Amino acid sequence: MNHAAPSQKKAFGHILGQQYTVFDGLAGMYVEAIYQDRHGLLWIGTTDGGVSRFDGAHFDTFGLSDGLPHLTVTTIVEDADGRLLFGTFGGGLAAYDGRGFQVYTTEHGLPSNDIFGLQPQADGSVRVLTTAGVGRFVEGRCVECMTELAGKPLGLVYDMATDSAGTTWLATQRRGVLSMDGQRMNTDSDDEHDATQLQWPWNFAQDAAGNLWIAFRYVGTEVVVGRYDPGSQQFESIRADDEAEGAEAVQQGTRHVRVDDRDRLWLSRRGVLVYDGEEWHPFSASLPDVHFSDTRLTYEDSEGNIWVGLWGGGLIFCDPISVQLYDKKDGLPDSEVRCLREDQEGRIWIGTTGGLACLEDSRIRPVEVDYTVLSMVVDRQGQVWSNSPEGQVFKSVGRETQAIAVIAGGVEIKMLFQGREEHLLACTSSGQLGRIEANRFIAIEELQPQACRVVLQDREGSFWLGLYGTRPALYNYKDGHLRTYDMAGMEAVVYVNALCEYQDAIWVGTTHGLFAVDYQSNDVRQFTVDQGDLSANGILALVADPQQECLWIGTSGGGVLKYDGQTFQSIRLGKSALENIVDAILRDSQGQLWFGTRAGLIAYQPGETPPRIRIRQVVAGRTFDEPQAVSCPDSTPEIQFHFQGLSFRSGAEQMRYSHRLVGHGPAEEWSAFAPANRVTYQDVPAGLFHFEVRTVDRDGLMSDIARLEVRVVPSHLRRLEQMLRVSNQGFLSQSQTMARLLDQVESMAETDMTVLVLGETGVGKGVLARLLHNLSPRQASPFISVNCGGLSAGLIESELFGHEKGAFTSANAQKIGYFERADGGTLFLDEVGDLPLDSQRALLHILEEGHLTRVGGESSIPVDVRVVAATNKDLEEAIQAGAFREDLFYRLSVLSVVLPPLRERQEDIPLLAAHFASRCAEQLGRPTPVLGEEVVVHLQQYAWPGNVRELEHVIQQAVVLGDRDVIQVVDVPFQAVEAELALPVEQGFDGDAEDEDEKQRILAALRATNWRIYGPRGAARLLGMGPEKLRYRMRKHGLQRPKKPSQ
Repeated sequence: MNHAAPSQKKAFGHILGQQYTVFDGLAGMYVEAIYQDRHGLLWIGTTDGGVSRFDGAHFDTFGLSDGLPHLTVTTIVEDADGRLLFGTFGGGLAAYDGRGFQVYTTEHGLPSNDIFGLQPQADGSVRVLTTAGVGRFVEGRCVECMTELAGKPLGLVYDMATDSAGTTWLATQRRGVLSMDGQRMNTDSDDEHDATQLQWPWNFAQDAAGNLWIAFRYVGTEVVVGRYDPGSQQFESIRADDEAEGAEAVQQGTRHVRVDDRDRLWLSRRGVLVYDGEEWHPFSASLPDVHFSDTRLTYEDSEGNIWVGLWGGGLIFCDPISVQLYDKKDGLPDSEVRCLREDQEGRIWIGTTGGLACLEDSRIRPVEVDYTVLSMVVDRQGQVWSNSPEGQVFKSVGRETQAIAVIAGGVEIKMLFQGREEHLLACTSSGQLGRIEANRFIAIEELQPQACRVVLQDREGSFWLGLYGTRPALYNYKDGHLRTYDMAGMEAVVYVNALCEYQDAIWVGTTHGLFAVDYQSNDVRQFTVDQGDLSANGILALVADPQQECLWIGTSGGGVLKYDGQTFQSIRLGKSALENIVDAILRDSQGQLWFGTRAGLIAYQPGETPPRIRIRQVVAGRTFDEPQAVSCPDSTPEIQFHFQGLSFRSGAEQMRYSHRLVGHGPAEEWSAFAPANRVTYQDVPAGLFHFEVRTVDRDGLMSDIARLEVRVVPSHLRRLEQMLRVSNQGFLSQSQTMARLLDQVESMAETDMTVLVLGETGVGKGVLARLLHNLSPRQASPFISVNCGGLSAGLIESELFGHEKGAFTSANAQKIGYFERADGGTLFLDEVGDLPLDSQRALLHILEEGHLTRVGGESSIPVDVRVVAATNKDLEEAIQAGAFREDLFYRLSVLSVVLPPLRERQEDIPLLAAHFASRCAEQLGRPTPVLGEEVVVHLQQYAWPGNVRELEHVIQQAVVLGDRDVIQVVDVPFQAVEAELALPVEQGFDGDAEDEDEKQRILAALRATNWRIYGPRGAARLLGMGPEKLRYRMRKHGLQRPKKPSQ
């Protein structure tokens, strides 16, 4: 037997939907573009209000004040680096990296600032379609433009597509459909209408057979779409007028066409039409006051939901899969469904307030009308029995139904049910319990003077009877004795609607919630909205499901609940109250779920796509929006986490969450799943913790775990900790400038955001990077420092990202790159401005995605690295020169700090000089010399173009070559101090002078150590650099150890 959902003339006639407007937070009412990003968030571009981001619960809107260059957003895509790209009409291209917008216009090479389309390409570039032609956008610039074709201006390009034969077609405003060689699409038709249509193309879509479908902007009053076969090079027009909603004559073209993953064609015009290869089907949703004739476009998300953008009507969400509603127009006698049963032949019997119907061979047919079905049973012979409020009993055999007078003397049947016996059981209006035998009622027992609402015979053979409108409302009949069943919470119950046996308990559905009576202990559990997470207290239906090992619960206004023995999962079946009043539940023999509601029969299909989850905000003394890590003092009274599950099909109100705070005592255990999407922890002690949260959707599908590092620091130790670490790293200072800077560094250290350290050569950028690491939650993990300028040009990516064996000629073994070595810790990229553009792109990808691929490898490797970059170059000038990526600059400079040159903090010079003298003397095993009285003044009068590093080298040379007790002015080898002071600051960076100065410092250190490089008394230690770096510098300056004289 076919148990598919009932077929109808309109294949999509039973879709439930929801409309979103500006009152819900949508940016505008005229929707122009819809896009789902890689994180599952939906972006909606509008003509009248900018762009919105939607997570199923909240709309975040971006406009002019947020950096969007224009409120008309025509197209949205995501580039290879994960940035959202927005094409605007008048403002150019806007790239959003999660923090802000970067705008690109004709100044960056775009053909025009009026953009109609964006198309990401396989090579990472983006094709930009504008009113003046097509551009190729790469790394912050439009590197190639096509504004003419075959010697004529191209003008406005709406769309581009490459067909299965390899021909690229353009949909243009002035010249119709053109190939890249300037040829028009061939119609080979005598119909002038075909040629006219090809002058008005709008957009393309390609199906699995390779056909190119074309939507037209204007074709008169017809609903027409074009189809081009690249194999035969033939074009034809296809009409679909008769099926369109709102097919009244209007001169409006086809606004949008797309092909979905099932190779169905979606056409947006005066309504939405779907072509399955044979027939056109109108698509709409059950929404009052919404007319789909205003459709601009359709979009399918990763769950299979359909989003409809309306021109003036906002946004429509449609779920075409999970919930389909059938009512009177589909063959039901009435839309109020009270009973559902399946017979032995697989037919579904539907009892309504207007009669009986049968679902057979995917069609609903009325069987008996004009009576209300109170109860319905399929007996052990496969016969269907039902009864009416008037006491009539009906028996349906095959396609026939007949009324049977089973009671004499005016006694009426009020309840039919199948017990454990062979015969059908019944209750009468006078409270008699009996069986139906040979179409006659035979009384078994006089139970009570009132009729039963529901009866259940349990596994032990006793009967449970639920009454309606009386107190007490629950009875138990066992061993010939009838007794009221007294349980806590049942005192006020006067309506028992449902009874079910599940998990060694009798479950009782009442108007006051759900009760469970344990067989063994006789203990009673009560579940309500306030105590037990029910969606409604009125319980109308209970069905045990052995297939999914759960209990299905129909409620009065709260939809359906699924209980797995631990958690109640809510399933909302629609937006109206009637759709969520559920009187009957059936899982048929094919596994299909059916719900009988006051709005009709619902076929329900659970989802298959797990939800996602994001931590939206943390409040810990201050607010952290979508943080990567959180740090706060232990004086913070409470830490509150806000999180949000993402499943458009389930909706935010049907998500449930479980969370824990790893490292925080009792909170380390996962909490029970509950609907609250925030949690607060109070008085969290000092320590390192990890907050983790997960969510389940209405179908019980679970998300991955979202994690967030939380560091709580003792308040009184924070400043002391900083001072001690600064001292240990040689960051000695007593200036106010440095004090303010170190306060900023302390705050920066609390996050995982990238930091760009700027400053002249020798100011201590590497020391600052080490300080950031030591103050951060990553302090116990690796700190890896890389000099980008010292990497071999051909091996930069191999050094940074690693390589696989055989990746290139000399790759004899697998190599782990610097990023993987720094996993969990901090990677310091010094001289980052020296990276070539190709390596910059790879670096940007890792920063955005948190994954890398080794050279020669295929697998994506996750890395958790905090990057600190440094440079003495003007990166903005490098961007203008095309030597540095603008997007990488903004990604690196999320946080930035500028280290002042030594000449701007002269009060630190005596402290630093004394420190360097002491350290050098200790390394050489000598007494520490003191600074002479005049040498301090002498040092402060110098401009220090090499900054702290130069001061350190000068003092080292003085200690090595000068008087061993006192450093005098003569020991400090300055030349032309006055001239040096008179130089402009930028002249202090003369490359030749700096190289010569470095060469002399290295030569002095080598001589002082008798050319020893390694060890605690070697030149590398004396100069404060690694031995390999010293060898590299020696080769650079041509320094070699003198040969011993021959004997």
